[in-house]
Amino acid sequence: MTIFFRCGVRNAFAASTLGVAALLASAPAAQAWTRISCDLYGTPSTPAVQMRQFRTDGTALAQTLFKLKVKSADIPEGARADTDCTEFVNREVEVSLKDTPPAQIRPGRAIQLRYRYDESLGQSLATSFELVPQDAPRAARP
Repeated sequence: MTIFFRCGVRNAFAASTLGVAALLASAPAAQAWTRISCDLYGTPSTPAVQMRQFRTDGTALAQTLFKLKVKSADIPEGARADTDCTEFVNREVEVSLKDTPPAQIRPGRAIQLRYRYDESLGQSLATSFELVPQDAPRAARP
């Protein structure tokens, strides 16, 4: 009876170890969210168009849409970026700015935008652009 008991304990221990390993393997891994912040410098290649959406409560959402031909890109000082922002250079990017008058965006006139991508916010809120005022100092280039 003693031999049977010892084998039973070993099998029970092995089964519980296997159960714990399976439980840990099925648990989701810790998420490493992607975050990107870049200053994009370029010129609009299309005229800015404003789109307004009116809600039932009387408020409105205004978005200015245009395409930006990116000439250079830098990581803002003190910002976190999981990339070096070179993927945007020499490309045309579709931009949507919230609550920005379309008169501020003129084709051929140089502008600076702050691009932010935060995967943790979800697909619909992950990407955002902000117009950086022209009097803001440009980051030093390496």
